[in-house]
Parts: sequence; C-alpha cells; structure tokens
Amino acid sequence: MRTSLTTPRLRLRPFTLDDAEELHGLFSDPLTHTIGSGPFTALSQTEQWIRNRISTQKEHGLCWYALRDVDTNTLIGNCGMLKGRTSYAEPEIGYLIRKTHQGRGFASEAAYAVLNECRSAGIERVWASIRPHNTPSRRIVERLGMHIDRTDHDDRGPLIFYVIDLHQAGV
Repeated sequence: MRTSLTTPRLRLRPFTLDDAEELHGLFSDPLTHTIGSGPFTALSQTEQWIRNRISTQKEHGLCWYALRDVDTNTLIGNCGMLKGRTSYAEPEIGYLIRKTHQGRGFASEAAYAVLNECRSAGIERVWASIRPHNTPSRRIVERLGMHIDRTDHDDRGPLIFYVIDLHQAGV
C-alpha cells in the first residue's frame, strides 16, 4: 500500500512515534475512543499502538493512516488495515474519528480511499468487525458496499463480521 493518500478533505499517511502525543489526545478521550480497549490512560499505550501498526506495515505491507484535515493539518482520526484480529487470512479495515468531527463523512471518505488503495495493491477481500450497537459504523461499511457475512460472540458480546470482495465491488 502507498504511504500517502489524499482525498478532497483529508491527507492520509502512516503514523510515526512523533505522532504519539497528538494521537493520544484522541485515544484518551472517552467520547472518541469508545471501541476496543479504549480510552487509553497512558501515553505508552498509544506508543505501543503505533509500534504495532508500524510492524504490520513492515510485515504485511498494510498501512494504518493518520487522517489530517487538508486545510488545518489537524489530526482528526485514523483509518487503515490490520492483520490477525479476525480468524480470516484477509485484512480488516478500521477507523476512528475525533468526536468533534464525527457525523461529517470523514470516516467514509477515508475508508473509501483505503479500500481503493487495497484494490490497487492487489488485496481482494477485506473484513470489518463491528458491535451491533455501533450503528454509525455499520452504516459506513454498508455504504462502502460491505455486507454481513456472519455474527459471532467474543468475551464482550456479539460481533458482526462484514466483508467486501474488492475485485467484484464498485468501491
């Protein structure tokens, strides 16, 4: 995957450890970081998160991008691909948008760009796992053309698995 993408409103580039403090502002905000193990309480958690994404990029070529507003250069979120969270061989897409910027289409815009980049990089299939109550995220992946493959349960409850075949979809 390319390490720099641009959309009409966003610049996307992989995170570095230099981004840790700014990203921690998002990850420590309980209104923004409502998924996974969030919110983070220590900067070291954010630094480890970045290290994990850098490692995934080196090992698998998958990028996790910082999303910056093209006009202000403000970090408004992140979006990218990860490997190994699901039992599937294909990667999973994820995203997070600062609470003050939610509801404006930034997640959809970024995810669309990332899926297009996946297709260009030869990735044929992508997953997303979303909690049933996360209606905004479910709407995003459905607009992207993803469909429900199955529902499973983990230690935190039900989890819906969405999938898209990029060689067939019109993303």
